[in-house]
Amino acid sequence: MVEMQVKHGLHLLYTKAWRAKDHADASVFGPPEESFKLLRAYCHRLKEVNPGTITAIMTNVANQFEYMFIAHAASVHGFQTVIRSVIAIDGTHLKGKFSSIMFVAICLDANKQVFPLAYGFGYVEDEKSWCWFLNEFKNAIGSLEDCMIISDRHLGIKAAMEKVYPNIPHGYCVFHMAQNIKNDYKWKDVSLVFKQAWKAYRKSDFKEAMLEMMKVNRVAFEELMNVGPKRWSRAYSPVRHYRLMTSSIAESMNSCLVHARQMPITTMVEFIREMLQKWFYKCCTKAEKT
Repeated sequence: MVEMQVKHGLHLLYTKAWRAKDHADASVFGPPEESFKLLRAYCHRLKEVNPGTITAIMTNVANQFEYMFIAHAASVHGFQTVIRSVIAIDGTHLKGKFSSIMFVAICLDANKQVFPLAYGFGYVEDEKSWCWFLNEFKNAIGSLEDCMIISDRHLGIKAAMEKVYPNIPHGYCVFHMAQNIKNDYKWKDVSLVFKQAWKAYRKSDFKEAMLEMMKVNRVAFEELMNVGPKRWSRAYSPVRHYRLMTSSIAESMNSCLVHARQMPITTMVEFIREMLQKWFYKCCTKAEKT
């Protein structure tokens, strides 16, 4: 609106500007409603030209879209052969005409580079949607022996993990925990001691830090112990996590989709496919030269 006023001297109301934007988007990408109708055909074609790619779409009794899942062949093969077994999952809100959520599962490769595993879409982020996504992820990736899944403390993720992966360690993102501690307790000392605790490699160092936490703020100490050190500390982690203690790598993919979040769903999925294809090709070419 400001740009139109500065460049062309036009004074637009917000609603009129928004309708103009919707009209422009529909002219370029097609109506969002029609995009949903193309999903099944798109997924069928995707699996034809890229064997090993796994897709799933769920609709309700009225045949209306509910969830979608995609794991590209390169992602599935990479995880089963060379990928470190710590997975970060996250959900992010999209900005299209229909309010929706994008679910992502990402890990790091042996070179500590971000490696997308799977992604999906749904209308809400709750226990049901995360159960569906994680079940499809489980079917696509297979066994997760000696793995750990890291996320924020979203209640839907916690409940879904207990149902789908009851025997897989579920860790909490220490960055989100640190932010919550900072907001809840306001004391700098609490944040500093928490950092010392989660970064400690030895149990003796962890216990020393938590004793200090008990002196600084007993309520914070009790909350952290109730959460469970195995969910957020290096010293008590039940599996090797390769120093990966946050879900920020999942959020990094979200940041790559800033301009795609407003696209109709099929257009956005194709945007992601093209982005990942370039990503994988670049990494493969670089690896072949070493």
